[in-house]
Amino acid sequence: MTSEPPRTDGQERFTTPVPVRWSDIDMYQHVNHATMVTILEEARVPFLTKPFADDFATTGLLIAEVRVAYKGQLRLADSPLQVTIWVNRLRAVDFTLGYEVRSVLADPDSKPAVIAETQLAAFDIGAQKLVRLAPHHREYLQRYQR
Repeated sequence: MTSEPPRTDGQERFTTPVPVRWSDIDMYQHVNHATMVTILEEARVPFLTKPFADDFATTGLLIAEVRVAYKGQLRLADSPLQVTIWVNRLRAVDFTLGYEVRSVLADPDSKPAVIAETQLAAFDIGAQKLVRLAPHHREYLQRYQR
């Protein structure tokens, strides 16, 4: 897991490598579209573990929506994929993460092969209802907001 240094434009980005497994490849030798959601999850977990780890017993995160757009090919040789994450939208109960996925061989500023978004909502596990994000969650997420 890596976190890039702060950018000169004042926006932080979180970038982490995610290995491609043989089982992630389809018959055309591309990363299978169905496994891309899992790859996004594998990148999201280290991004959210730090601010949410102490609260996981009581507060969880539910996926409300996932969008994935494919702009190029990814293959086994592109592993590990470089997944960059930022916050697109931050509201009282939910937030939306943006993703760019590139080959390990790609320039970090090149066109991504995959662009995606996930909307997550804070959830009280015991009460089984949506809850507001805690101030320390919001503070962490604001650092990565575009």
